[in-house]
Amino acid sequence: MAVTYAADVAPKFRPKDVACMARAQVRLNEADWMCSDAATFGFPDHGNARVVFAKLSAGSMPPDGAWPGDWTETYRAWMDDGFQP
Repeated sequence: MAVTYAADVAPKFRPKDVACMARAQVRLNEADWMCSDAATFGFPDHGNARVVFAKLSAGSMPPDGAWPGDWTETYRAWMDDGFQP
């Protein structure tokens, strides 16, 4: 079964994460924005999702502590499964 943004990834972002990232024009609460295949933030495709993954992987997001490894792997699986809404 494919990993989807709505069921598997979005619930991991808390309201305060969404609000914090919204100030940087990152719309964690919008599946269409997160699943967009557009080249943004210097990535050749799916830039919105890839910049979030880069921040999660580096441990700089969320600002009060890194995600557990299994959450980051779920995010990676979502990308590997084709960024399904």
